[in-house]
Amino acid sequence: MRNRTIAILTVLVLTCCTVAGCGNAAKPAADAGRTEAVKEEAAPEKASETAKEETATEKAAEATAATEEGNTAIGNPWVDISAEEAHEIVPRLFKAPEGAKDEGWMKCEDLGDSDKGIGPMVQLSFILDDLPFTARAQVGAPEDTDIGGNYVEWTYGPEEVTLANWGGGNMKGKMRRSINDSGYVDELTWYDVEIGILYSLSTASDDLDDFDIQAVVEQMYDGASEPYEEVAEDFVQEQSGKTSFESYDEVIAALTKGQGYAYIKLTGSDEDILAVTDLVFEADHSAYDVSLYGKMDGKVKWLGLASGNGSAYPLRLADGVLYGGDNHSYFTYFLTSDGALMYKDSIEDGVNSGSNEFSGFTRETNTFDSKDFTGGQEEFDKLLAEREKKPLIEFKVAE
Repeated sequence: MRNRTIAILTVLVLTCCTVAGCGNAAKPAADAGRTEAVKEEAAPEKASETAKEETATEKAAEATAATEEGNTAIGNPWVDISAEEAHEIVPRLFKAPEGAKDEGWMKCEDLGDSDKGIGPMVQLSFILDDLPFTARAQVGAPEDTDIGGNYVEWTYGPEEVTLANWGGGNMKGKMRRSINDSGYVDELTWYDVEIGILYSLSTASDDLDDFDIQAVVEQMYDGASEPYEEVAEDFVQEQSGKTSFESYDEVIAALTKGQGYAYIKLTGSDEDILAVTDLVFEADHSAYDVSLYGKMDGKVKWLGLASGNGSAYPLRLADGVLYGGDNHSYFTYFLTSDGALMYKDSIEDGVNSGSNEFSGFTRETNTFDSKDFTGGQEEFDKLLAEREKKPLIEFKVAE
């Protein structure tokens, strides 16, 4: 293990001296988390273990001296900054997880490109449970950019994961692992599509078999750094003053007299979906406009809105598909595998837009694969007629 540790530190220090620009910050203790190509010095087959150890020790000492001279001679492009300065650069930033030690914030202006809308790279290094970590974030960086700096051959991955807390529990991440003669390197990258921020977290060790890097990333979510105030998505959130709910009962309790709710089944979820409406028609207890809530990962999530048009075109439901639209539009809805509301079909005759041309698409499954609608008036009228045969959704009125 001593040989492996020396080898990792040797490569890290040497890299800091030779890599141009901001590829890696000169912080060897923490930068083991994003160790570059971790390789032990080749030695003759007959060389003794003692000779290997002495060689590695000598190189580490030489590299350390070279680093000190190199940083003075060429200037280190990484600059120490405060946590406050880091948050000014990246609006939705991570934090060090609870129990972390030796926290250090840095930035590298050279890795940004203002002409392309790419900001400086921000880095947080820390030690957690005796493991060194390097976390990075960059506004404007393309999603496929390698900001981790782990120039290794990945043994496993990328494995897609869904991160708790980040993006309301819906943010996707990609996890990778490298295993070589010098040990393990783990990396997880994730991307905030709302703002356009790329993140990475890396660590390296002799053995990471029982290590879960995803759990660390989830601990690093910092709700206090959210740059935007939460905005009400529907009438329930607006009148209750809440944007999150613990249960369906809590959502229903927020309804006022005349509003209503119904439990429905939609393709894409095995759970009941709660549909709430601001107006229930007395004649048949139907509604033309709903807001949908679902349960994901044990929490109640707002899924989206669906609508018909007045009492003449109330919403209908059949075989896991929600039917909306009016005499000039044909809308159907179901859920993606991630639980978001999406159109199954979206077709219009162009009257409302003034184009008077048919347009839209259809989907067979709850994926983003779709086909353009190529029919005309006859095909459109058939869809509307079939829709009228679907059962209405009956809502229970709040008292």
